[in-house]
Amino acid sequence: MKSSSRFPSLEDIEHYERNGYVTSPRIIPDELIEEALYGVHRYYAGERDWQLPISGGFLDWRAEQGAGLRINDYVSLQNPELRKLVTSCELGQAFASLMRAETVRLFHDQLIGKPPDSSDKTAIGWHVDAAYWRTCTSIRMMTAWIPLVEYAIDMGPLMVIPGSHRWQGNERMATFNTRDLGSLEAQMESASGSIERVPILIRPGQVSFHHARMVHGSMPNRGKNERIALTVHVQDGDNRYQRFVDCRDMVAVHVNDALCRRDRDGQPDYTDPDICPVLWNCAREAAPTAE
Repeated sequence: MKSSSRFPSLEDIEHYERNGYVTSPRIIPDELIEEALYGVHRYYAGERDWQLPISGGFLDWRAEQGAGLRINDYVSLQNPELRKLVTSCELGQAFASLMRAETVRLFHDQLIGKPPDSSDKTAIGWHVDAAYWRTCTSIRMMTAWIPLVEYAIDMGPLMVIPGSHRWQGNERMATFNTRDLGSLEAQMESASGSIERVPILIRPGQVSFHHARMVHGSMPNRGKNERIALTVHVQDGDNRYQRFVDCRDMVAVHVNDALCRRDRDGQPDYTDPDICPVLWNCAREAAPTAE
């Protein structure tokens, strides 16, 4: 199957800006999905092709940890098959158009596996990604959710709340423990009116994109097969590190602060090409090629 080159349209971009999320048609070629799955199996078997500058401080599920939710950070920096998907032009162009950005850089990525589970251990509570990115100056950052296997509603797909990226005060939702919407609805009622949960039901090759302030989560996997997905978090070219101190006088820290090189002021450099490579640059992509 060939990938689509018509996404996103103006209507797609407007849907994203209005609702905080949008889903694509099948824009990722089948061969990229197949290669990525091969990379996943190697990764879960413990194979690492490249080593990160640090050995801990990030989520890194290993087989000896047993069943339950599997989350592995920075997989594209350790595995060539997953890196090929993350850096694909199909993703990069979509990111740039939806963010209305000239340049798109990787911020980080996560491989998320949900084995079948009769408990709630594979649920991911309501949260917003921006709550973990307080060290970033950008308000345009976003996430792509990429299923790598076929799945159904009972397997705990991504679930979003349309329009929640425009709510006030949700930038603090970093706890992952709000599993029902009762308290959330009470807190956000004046800003949002009614709350709608939308499950993202797409097939491998399709991608769901959501804003960094979108409230999202997922239910447990009650199905019979493992749900495997890759999330890709990106920043626009203008994003830079900022020192952020919360209401408890705690300085916000992201793992990138330890991974990235330092800028001339001694601060983490989120333009580090080894950790935050460019995924799309409009000027570069538009430049004529030699024949």
